[in-house]
Amino acid sequence: MIIVGQLGCGYWGPNLLRNFSSRKDCRVKWVAEVSAERQAYVRENYPDTPVTPHFEEVLADPEVNAVVIATPAATHFALARAALQNGKHVLVEKPFTNSVSHAQELAALAAEKGLALMAGHTFIYNAAVRYVKNLVDSGELGDIFYIYCQRLNLGKVRSDVNAWWNFAPHDVSILLYLLNGSLPAAVTAVGSDYIQSGVEDVVFATYSWANKMTAHVHVSWLDPGKTRRITVVGSKKMVVYNDISDDKIAIYDKGVDRIPRLAQRMDFDHYNGYQLSQRTGDVILPKINFTEPLKVQAEHFLECIRDGKEPLTGARHAIPVVMALEAAQRALKTRQSVSIGHEHPDFSGPLAETSLSHIK
Repeated sequence: MIIVGQLGCGYWGPNLLRNFSSRKDCRVKWVAEVSAERQAYVRENYPDTPVTPHFEEVLADPEVNAVVIATPAATHFALARAALQNGKHVLVEKPFTNSVSHAQELAALAAEKGLALMAGHTFIYNAAVRYVKNLVDSGELGDIFYIYCQRLNLGKVRSDVNAWWNFAPHDVSILLYLLNGSLPAAVTAVGSDYIQSGVEDVVFATYSWANKMTAHVHVSWLDPGKTRRITVVGSKKMVVYNDISDDKIAIYDKGVDRIPRLAQRMDFDHYNGYQLSQRTGDVILPKINFTEPLKVQAEHFLECIRDGKEPLTGARHAIPVVMALEAAQRALKTRQSVSIGHEHPDFSGPLAETSLSHIK
């Protein structure tokens, strides 16, 4: 039985509390929450779970094995560091941290103490996202030309973070997951602060890789409709992942083929005697066996604690994500292209091999 303490039960915290409280292989012993209103929510819905306004009380409890952090982004680093220093395994909600140096410090501390450290990049545990990754890894899509992500809504406007740090951790974590952790070479970004000075409501960021692949990320909490879509364009096929559609995955057998001209030799590497032909084939809507990603994430976190495994969204995944996010933030403020990864070579390689095939 793994004993869990949760820090924070605001916007996203109730979903985490629900998933960990429903499991038979762990017990949520504490919830730390400063808001009287949210404390009342915990007492009403989870009467067997004590709630305290003091996170130190949770961290000092020797029975607590693991801590789940669902507090405002600016507090993630300090709380995660304190939890690790107290010998607790840590799951911290997105964004993992708001700087690379903080992310690296947490990773070093967790490694030193032999503790599981995991970022709550929930979409990596989404069956539809994993389906897209299988398409990419199998080569069914061919060479990946470009990817674009849209995460838009007329939703809650934050003051503690801008739309980039609020929404983009989802899409950037998915991008790096699909590309096996391959960091882009550079990023450009533009955005605007319409509602609050200095807090961007909308951001457009474009990442570029050395192999000419590009990825565009558009995030906004000031948009007329809710959109959660990622499009991957390959040389053979294209795929659209639409998180708010009943058909979450659509595979398009579409593209442009090079066809040799009649009676000309077929040497595509050194010869331009070809014509371009548009190809339009079937559209496939595969059935996705969907399990709530938070449930899969919670199971994986507990399994990593029990078995001493590296989490799929552990430091090897989380640090490159923070690198890409932080670089885009610099590009947003300077309006200049920012290089990525060169100053942190230890985390610029592929992600660790971690399988989710056994998780139901």
